[in-house]
This record gives sequence, structure tokens and C-alpha cells, in this order.
Amino acid sequence: MIAKMQQVTIAARKSDARRLISALQDAGVLHITPVESHELSTGALTGQDAEDRKVTERLLARVDTTLGELGNPALPSGALPAEAAWESTIEGVAQQSSALTNQRAALEADLALAQSFDEVVKALAEVANGLDASKRLSVIPFTLDAKQDAGLLQQTLQGDLKDRFAMDFKPVGNLRAGVVVVKNQDRDLARQSLSKARVGELRLPGRFDGMPLSEAASELSRVRRDAPGQLQGIREQLHGLAHQHGSVLGAIRDALRDRVTAFEVQTQSARGKYGIALQGFVPADHVGQLESALKQFDVAMEMQAADEHHAENVPVKLNNNGYVQNFEFLLNVSQPPRYGTFDPSWIVSVFFPLFFGFVIADIGLGLLFLAVSLWAMGQAKANKSITIGFMGLVLDPKTLGQVATVLTTMSVWALIWGVLTGEFFGNFFEHLGIFYIDPELIKNVWGVAVAHHAEAHHAAISFPILYPRVDSGFANTVMLHTLLMGIVFLLWSWGLKAQLGFKHKHMHHFWEGVGMIGGLIGLIMIAWISEAGKNLGAIGDFSDWRALVMAAGFGVFILGVIMSKMGMMTIELLSQGGNIISFSRLFAVGLASAILANLATDLGWGLYESMGVIGALIGIVLALLVHAFAIALTIIGHVMQPLRLNYVEFLNPTGFYTETGPRYNPLKKLSKQK
Repeated sequence: MIAKMQQVTIAARKSDARRLISALQDAGVLHITPVESHELSTGALTGQDAEDRKVTERLLARVDTTLGELGNPALPSGALPAEAAWESTIEGVAQQSSALTNQRAALEADLALAQSFDEVVKALAEVANGLDASKRLSVIPFTLDAKQDAGLLQQTLQGDLKDRFAMDFKPVGNLRAGVVVVKNQDRDLARQSLSKARVGELRLPGRFDGMPLSEAASELSRVRRDAPGQLQGIREQLHGLAHQHGSVLGAIRDALRDRVTAFEVQTQSARGKYGIALQGFVPADHVGQLESALKQFDVAMEMQAADEHHAENVPVKLNNNGYVQNFEFLLNVSQPPRYGTFDPSWIVSVFFPLFFGFVIADIGLGLLFLAVSLWAMGQAKANKSITIGFMGLVLDPKTLGQVATVLTTMSVWALIWGVLTGEFFGNFFEHLGIFYIDPELIKNVWGVAVAHHAEAHHAAISFPILYPRVDSGFANTVMLHTLLMGIVFLLWSWGLKAQLGFKHKHMHHFWEGVGMIGGLIGLIMIAWISEAGKNLGAIGDFSDWRALVMAAGFGVFILGVIMSKMGMMTIELLSQGGNIISFSRLFAVGLASAILANLATDLGWGLYESMGVIGALIGIVLALLVHAFAIALTIIGHVMQPLRLNYVEFLNPTGFYTETGPRYNPLKKLSKQK
């Protein structure tokens, strides 16, 4: 549910501004919004406030950079030193870390160059044979790959220089390292010849540029030999600095961030010569904390309930119970619903795991998912993060705990539905006789005739299957149940649309919701009367009460179109009818999953029956491989289809994605949060 908000305006002495804002940060409950005033100053700070902000932001940038150079150590913030020592503390560490970081960057660049060119430069030095040290001769190094024609370069040089050059090569891996030697006065002409032959001169970057080849080869070999150890030494020094100073720097950074935030609050306030005015929102159940924070100041405060009907700028704070909070992250695909509207978090918390369990409906798979969820919950309780490599996701302990709770709920529903369907890795428990189909029971419970299973046998403890979704005689029942879910969901969502429209006096939305409910009822009656299109002639028989309901529904739909002035509702109605049919995905995806599981189990069981114990062992391995392959291929769809029915079919009509508001973001001290 969405927490009730109070709109607050606070007026205080300008001399108290910084202490007041600091107290509000300590309270951590007030969401600040900009004040718009023509009589008072707003916007950018001026004078001493502007200068103080500039100094604070410069120090913050410096400490952020320094902590970045130290690897952003994950250490708890230490004791905050006196403010007068902040700059000297930062600079003392920053100069050391900056020097070490520059050394590391230079060494890494040299090492990368050495790893790429060490062997090539050695070969070039051997080919040049000291001629690059001559004052009268120029040595131009180059490389050719295996496909390049050295004869073309030879011809080009011969045409431009006649016999005033020498050229030689040496193979290096897949390359040929070569040099062209000319007199100094012919150097530019030789370079032009290389360019014409589409051969690039090899120029080493940085400090190696212009260095004699023999000297460069020696230096690159030394770098390749010594740089890894030197880099390790630098990393250890940086780690030592981080361990020694990281906590104190973190505390200073948090304090500076809090101060920058305070300056930002000032820019959003209205300021006069002697006073300052702040505006914002506070949750109704946190008003006491705000009032307590303001007791020490001489302030004037005005408070009133936030307007639900003009709520574009009212921040939204979700106030759900602990269980539902674990599902809120699934709705973070968009901004939260607008204040005064509907929070669907509890809907997702109930129906997403229910739908997932309906699709999976397997005791074995449910136990596997439960094992994973319990492991993840253990990691979260141990305050550990996990990384999902193929998705590039890092789940911190809090998020991991939420994901584990969601997965546990999904697993429980998969187990419940698995018991109802009698599935354990497909029909394995049926083969063992633990579950069996009792046609009489199915007839009595569902009124459906299913085939007799003469070969069925019973184990010492056995249970009848209450929901045999794989049985061909029961398929229509499962399909009907999924369509009934769709009917309830669509009528519910459009009912919410009408309710919210009426509540906020948006009558075109109210009539749109009412009209769509009527139209959907009309479509449902058509499908029911005609038996899904098999007997369309029955639609005109108004002696049938269903035809009267159909006519009334379409009458309400026409009224909704007229009153809402939305002619496109006719097309939208057909789309919504398709959304009801979309719920058959639960049937189709679940049935496909069950059939694949049965095939995998039947494969293993068939080997057991034909080959005995050896066949059983082989069958178990093959069955598990097929099950694992099937799960890997289908698990994303098994999760996304239930989510989609919540995201699209249910939430779209309610206006969840269009009627959004800002997220509640109270003014807080970062240092206090830690």
C-alpha cells in the first residue's frame, strides 16, 4: 500500500539554515521539494555560501578520486577527524596514492608494449646489427604479415631509390620483421616508398620512440622480466594505504557528501535577507520524528495532508508488510504508482509465485528450487554477496535475501501444485505407484471423465492425483481454469481503472473502465453461448439469460464509449479479449513442461525395464541430463510468462505505467546510514 503523506512548509532564521538542514538530515524523514517564489531568492547560492560549496565540492572530488585510486576499499567508516584536518588528511594520502597510481599506469603501459613487441624488436635489432646507431645512416623498421608480398616493397624501393638502400628480414611467429637502411638524406623518400607499398613504419610509443633498436630490445626485455614484480609491489603499497587510511577517508567523504547535499537543499529553498523557507513531504507516521528534530529551532511550520487529486509531485513511499516488501523490486521496472492510486505489490507477491507454481507443478523441481533458495538465504544471512556471471549481476546481501524469499515462495507453490498433479520429475512417482489416477475421484471432484489406467499399481503409501493436467481428458478443464483466471484478472484491472477514475474525478477514465468491463462481459457471453464459436446461431436466442447479459454488457460498453469520448475503445476491446486468452499460456507452457519431464522419465524407466539394474543406472543419468537440458531451455519462459501476465495483462489497464510519481527520497546523512 502507499503511505499517507503530509505536505510541510518550514520557515526559519537564515542564520540557523545550516544547523537546521543538518538536523533534518539527522531525522532522515523529510523529502525536500523546490520552493517556487517570486518574492524570495531561489536557485544558485551566492556570496560566502557559494564559495563554501565550491571548496566542499573540490575536497569531495579529491577524496573520491583518492579512494578510487585505492580501489574503493569496502571498509566501515572510521572516526571523523576535526574539520580543520580534513584537507591535510586528504592531501597526505592523495599525493602518495597519486604517485603510486602514476607509476602503476606507466609500468602497465610498458609491460603491455613489451608483451606485444619484445620479440619483434629483438629481431629488428638483430637485423639492424647496430646500423641504427650510425650518424650517417637511417634505419626504418617495419613488419610484414605472412600474406604481404615483400617483392612489391623491393620493387617500389628500387624504383624510388635505385640501389641506394639495403633491406633485410627475419621471421617472428606469423610476421616478418624487417628494416630498410638508407642514407640520412634519403630517409623521407624511403618512408614514402613504404607508404606506396602499403607497409607501415614501426614506431614504438612513449619513451621508446627514437630509441636505438638494440637499446629498446634490451629495455623491453627488462620490463617484461621486472615489471610484474614492481606492479605487485605497487599494489601492495596501495593496499596498505587503503587499509591504513580508507576508513578515515570514507568518513570524511560521507561528511562532505552530506554537506554538499545540505548546499543543494539550500538551492531548493526560498531565501530572504533574514529568513529561509523549506518545503517537502513527510510520511504521516514519521511526523513525530520531524517535529522532534525541529524543537531546538525557532521555526514556523505548516502541515497539511497531501492532495491525492493533484499528486504529480507527491513522493511515493510504499508501506507494505515484510513479506510483500521482498517482491517490490519486481516492480522497479518503472517509477512507483502515483500517490493516491493503487500499489500492486501485494498482487504480484500473491499471483506471480502462484502462476509459477502452476506452470512448474512438480515436486522434484520444486525441491531443487527450494534448495537453491535456502542456500541463497543462508548466504544473505551470512552477509555475503553472490555474482551471477552470465548476467553480469552482483546481488548484495539485502537484495539476495529478497530474491531468496521470492524463490522460496515460488518453490512452495511448485510443491503444492506438484502434489496436486502427482508429478515428481515428470511421472516418476506414477511409475513407482506413489501417485495414481482415480477416474471416479476426478469425476466426482471435477465432473470430467478421464481414461482408466488398468496398469496402475499402488505402492505401500499411495495418493490419488487430484489435478491430472497431462491427461488428455482433463486438458479442457485446465484450459478453462486458466481462462477463468484471465477473466477475473481483466475484469479486476478495469474495475480498478474505474474506481481510481471516480475517486479522482477523472470521469473519462471512469467511463472507460466501466465500458471495458461491459464489453468484456459481452465477449465472454458470446464465447460461452456459442461454445467458443461452434454454434454462433445461438447468440441471437434471447430466451437464454446469457444473451440478455451479453446485450446488457455491450450496451454498457457503448455508453462507456460515448461518455468517455474514446472511439478507439472498440479496437482496445478486441485486444483485451486477446489478453484473456493470453492466460492460456499458463496451460500451454505448463503442459509442455510436464510432457518434456514425462518423456525424460519414461526414457530412463524404459531402460530399467529392458536392462535391469544397469539400465536403471544408465536411465537415471540420461533422465537427469534430459531434465537438466529441458529446465535450462525453459526456465526463463517459466518465470517470464507469469511475470508478463502481471506486468502486461493486469497492470496496463490500471494505468500503472502512465500514472507514476517520484520515489520517496528523504533527506538523510550518508554517514548516519552507515
